[in-house]
Amino acid sequence: MNRDGARKSVWQDQIKSFTQTGTQTTKYDVIVVGGGITGLSTALSLQKAGKKCLLVEAANVAFGTSGGTTAHLNDFFDTSFAQAVKDFGLENAKLFAAAPVENKKK
Repeated sequence: MNRDGARKSVWQDQIKSFTQTGTQTTKYDVIVVGGGITGLSTALSLQKAGKKCLLVEAANVAFGTSGGTTAHLNDFFDTSFAQAVKDFGLENAKLFAAAPVENKKK
């Protein structure tokens, strides 16, 4: 299946079907909605932290946006610092600017 009719991502060479493994009475700590790179990464991290996760995807895992990108997460923002100052004030813009650095320390 081609995502946009022109190109197929490497991870879409084989579309795999996943079946329901739980029941309606199964209890989960977290439900992650979306099986793209962000949802999959989040679910994996939560499972490694000992949480019981349910991943819910509307179509095919890694098919939508993640299927048409290089499937990487970044730590930069599309909003400029000047725009953040204008929209949220200097103090909040400082938090915005520091977020990627603080996140890397963890």
